[in-house]
Amino acid sequence: MKRLKENLENKNNHYLYPFFWQHGESLDVIKEYMDQMYTQGIYHICIESRPHPEFLAEGWWGTMDCIIHEAKKRNMKIWILDDARFPTGYANGKVPKHLKKRYLNYRRFDVVGTNEQVEINLDYFVDMRELMRDKRHQEDCFFKAILVENDVTDKKSFKEETLQDVSHCYDNHTLHLSLENKHYSVFVLYETICGEETTQDYLDSMRKEATQVLIDEVYEKHFQHYQDEFGKTIVGFFSDEPRFGNIKGPQASIGRKEMPLPWNHEVYDILKKTKDFTDEQLVFLFLGQSEKASMIRFQYMDIITRLYSENFSQYIGKWCQSRGVDYIGHVIEDNNAHARLGYGVGHYFRGIAGQTIAGIDIIGGQVVPGMDYYHDAFSTGGSDGEFYHYALVKMGASSAKLDPQKNGRLMCEAFGAYGWVEGLKMMKWITDHMLSHGVNVIVPHAFNPAPFPDWDCPPHFYAHGQNPQYPYFHKWSHYVDRLCHLLSGGYHEAKIGVLYHAFGEWSGEYMLMQKVLKELQQHQIACDIISEDYLLDAQINNQSYIINNYEYEVLIIPYAQRLPQHLLKKIEELSQHIQVVFMNDYPVNMLYKGLCQVLELSSLSQQFKQYQDVKCESNQPYLVTYHYIHDDGEVMMLNNEDICHCIDTNITLENKNWMIYDAYSNQTYQLEANQLFDKKKFHLHLEPYQSIILVTGKSNQKLYCKGQLLQTIKVADVALKSYQEQIFSSSKKMFIEDDLTKLYPHFSGQIQYHFELNIEQKNVLLELEEAYEIVQIIVNGKDGGTYIAPPYIFDLSQTVVEGKNQIEIITTNNLSRNQRDAFSVYIPIEPLGIRKNIKIYSKEEKENEFSK
Repeated sequence: MKRLKENLENKNNHYLYPFFWQHGESLDVIKEYMDQMYTQGIYHICIESRPHPEFLAEGWWGTMDCIIHEAKKRNMKIWILDDARFPTGYANGKVPKHLKKRYLNYRRFDVVGTNEQVEINLDYFVDMRELMRDKRHQEDCFFKAILVENDVTDKKSFKEETLQDVSHCYDNHTLHLSLENKHYSVFVLYETICGEETTQDYLDSMRKEATQVLIDEVYEKHFQHYQDEFGKTIVGFFSDEPRFGNIKGPQASIGRKEMPLPWNHEVYDILKKTKDFTDEQLVFLFLGQSEKASMIRFQYMDIITRLYSENFSQYIGKWCQSRGVDYIGHVIEDNNAHARLGYGVGHYFRGIAGQTIAGIDIIGGQVVPGMDYYHDAFSTGGSDGEFYHYALVKMGASSAKLDPQKNGRLMCEAFGAYGWVEGLKMMKWITDHMLSHGVNVIVPHAFNPAPFPDWDCPPHFYAHGQNPQYPYFHKWSHYVDRLCHLLSGGYHEAKIGVLYHAFGEWSGEYMLMQKVLKELQQHQIACDIISEDYLLDAQINNQSYIINNYEYEVLIIPYAQRLPQHLLKKIEELSQHIQVVFMNDYPVNMLYKGLCQVLELSSLSQQFKQYQDVKCESNQPYLVTYHYIHDDGEVMMLNNEDICHCIDTNITLENKNWMIYDAYSNQTYQLEANQLFDKKKFHLHLEPYQSIILVTGKSNQKLYCKGQLLQTIKVADVALKSYQEQIFSSSKKMFIEDDLTKLYPHFSGQIQYHFELNIEQKNVLLELEEAYEIVQIIVNGKDGGTYIAPPYIFDLSQTVVEGKNQIEIITTNNLSRNQRDAFSVYIPIEPLGIRKNIKIYSKEEKENEFSK
C-alpha cells in the first residue's frame, strides 16, 4: 500500500494545524514558538487573533510578516482564522447597522372581550423588566398583530382556526380592536435587534451584502498583502463557530424554546410565496400544535438554513476557491445545536456547504473518556455524551465523504478548554476516538504565547517551556500524522445510511439520530449519516441508492412525527429498491408506506448483522471499528473506548492478508490468525487506551508478549523534579507502591525511579501495570523508549546485558495538580508516579490462539 510505504519511509504528509494565538507578542517570542512547534513535529499552523490589539493594522501585518517568513524557512503551511475574535461574524467591528442581525419576536396579550372597543398600549413590545435589562428594545419595531380566540384550558394553546390578521388596527403605538364577549389572545409580532449578547453586533449571515463586509474587511485585506503566498504558504481560511445567535445556548429548538427568530425581509418574502401561506400563520413560528403549525416551522427553518448556506458558507467558499485556498472551520454542534438555532446554524450539512474540508470541534470536556452519557462539563448545559461519542464525528465524516468538494477530508478542532488535567494520555484517547470515527485533519487547541499561566482555555502545549510534557509532544504528533496519512485518500466503507434528524426536529416530535448510531456502533455495524438534501438528490440503481458515487443498500429513519411530503415521496420511491426502516413508527402524515418497515431500536443489530465490519464471539459494545479502503489496500482500525476494561474476544473478519501496523513505533508485524472458510479469525486483546491498526500486506516481523514472571521490583531510589526545576532532587529509597499523591498533592513535573536489575537472560519485558502518565525508560544510560498512554510494556532485549543493569524510569504528569485551574474541575486529577510494583517477564513469541 502506497500510503503505508510512505509512512514507513517517513515520507508521509502532515495533518496538524494547531491554533497559534496572537495577542501582539514580540517577534522574538513568535520565532521561539515557531521553532518549538517545528521541533515537536508541527509543520503547519492556524493563526488566530485572540485578540490581537492591532488586528488588520500595522501591528498585525508585522506579526504576519514574521510568521510567514518563519513558516517559509521551514516549508510550513498557514491557515488564518477569519475575524478579529471568535466567533466569526464580527467582521472586525465594521458591520453597518443595516446589515447586522435582526430578529422576529412576539408578545402575547390575553384579553377578555367585556367591552366592544378595546385598546392595547404598545409603546413597548416587551415588559418593563426586559426593557430595563436591555435598553436596545427601544428600537423594536411593530410588524404584525394577530388575533385569536383563546383556549383557556391550556397555557400555550389557542383555537388555531380562528387566527386573523388585525395589523390594520395598529395606529400610533396603540392597537384598536372590536371584540365579542369571548376570551382572546393578541400576538404582537415585532422586529428587534435583541438576541444573544455575545454576537449582538454581528452580521446577518442570511444576506450576501453582510457577508461581503467580512470578506472585504478580512479576506481581501489578507489577499492584498500576501497575494503571492496564496495557495503556497497561506493555504486556507478558518471560520470559527458562526451562528444564528438569536439566543445563547444549544437548546434553541424551534417550536419548543421561547426565543426571537432570525429574520429579515428576504425571509418574509420567501415565506409568503410558500403554498397557502397567510400572514396570520406567522404565529405558528412560535406556537401551535397542528400539522399546519409544524409545517410552517419547517418551511421557515428550510428557508433560513438555505439562505445561510448560500449567502454565508457557500459565498465565502467561492471566494476562497477562486483564490486557490481552502475554506475550513466548524459551526457549533454542541449538545445537538447542529440542527437548531441559537448556537447553531439550523442544519449542519447546509451550514458547512461552502467548506472544502468538513469541520467539527471537540473541546471543553465534550468527549470525555468513558462517559458516553449526559454529564457535567465546561460546555454550556453540560455534555450530551451520547451525542458526542456516537454522532458528532460521524456527522462530520459523512459530510466529508458525501460532499464532493470536501474530498473525504474532516478537520476537528480539539483539546481546548479541558484544563491542564488533559495531558498527552487523554489526548491520545481522544485522538483514537476521532480517527476511528473519520477525522483525518486536526487543529490542536492551542499554542498560546501569552505569559504563563494564562486562564484562557488550557491546556497550552508549550507554555514557554512550563508544560512538563511538551518534550514528548512529538511522540503524539508523529503518531497522528501517520494515522491521518493512512486514513486519507480513500473512503470509509458503509452500506447503511441513517437519515439526519433535522427535518424531523423542525416538524414535530422526533428521535435523535445518535440513538440509532449508538445501537449500530456498539455492534460494529458501519453507517453514514445522510443529509436530507443528499437523499433527495440520490440516484437509484437496482438495489442501492448512490450519493457522490457511494452506494448504500439500507436507509434507517429515526422516528419523526412528521416529515415534509417531498421527502416522504422520495423515501417511498426508494423503498421499491432498497430496505427502508422507520424507527418505532411511521410519520403521521405519510400517505403511502410502500415497502417500508418499522423496527424497534433493540432489533436493529440483529436485523443488520450481515453488515458488521467484524464479528465478535462476545458482546463488545466499546469496540469501535473503522474500515477504510484505498485503491491498493485496506485499513481496519480497532479501538477500545472502555477505559476500565480490556477487550478480550475472538474476531472474525474478511479473509485478506492482514498484518498489524503500529503507528506509534512505525513498524509492521505479523497478524497471527487462522483461515476459517472465507474468513480470518484471530484473538483480539486490547487494553484500555489501546487501539490496533490492521492493514493488507505482509510482514515478517513477529509480535512478542509476556511470558513467565521473572522478578517483581518493589523498591527504588526516587527523586522529583517539578516543572519549574532543572535538576532532580536528592533521591530517597522508597517502596514503589508508596502513595506519592499524599506526600506531594500539588506536584507537577517528573518523578525518577532508579534501581538495579540483575538478570540471567536478555529477552525480557518490563511492565508497569499502573503509572501516570507519560513513562520513559533509560537502560544503562540508553533510551529504552517512551509511552504516552497505557499499556506500559517495554522491550528491554536490545538494551540490557546479562547480569547487572541500571534502570531509570521517569514518569511525567500534567500541570493540573499544580495549577488547579477552573477548567480541570470536571475531570478527576490522576495519582502520581508508579502505583504498582514493577514486573519483569520473559519475552516470548506471540502464538496463534487457535493453534494451541
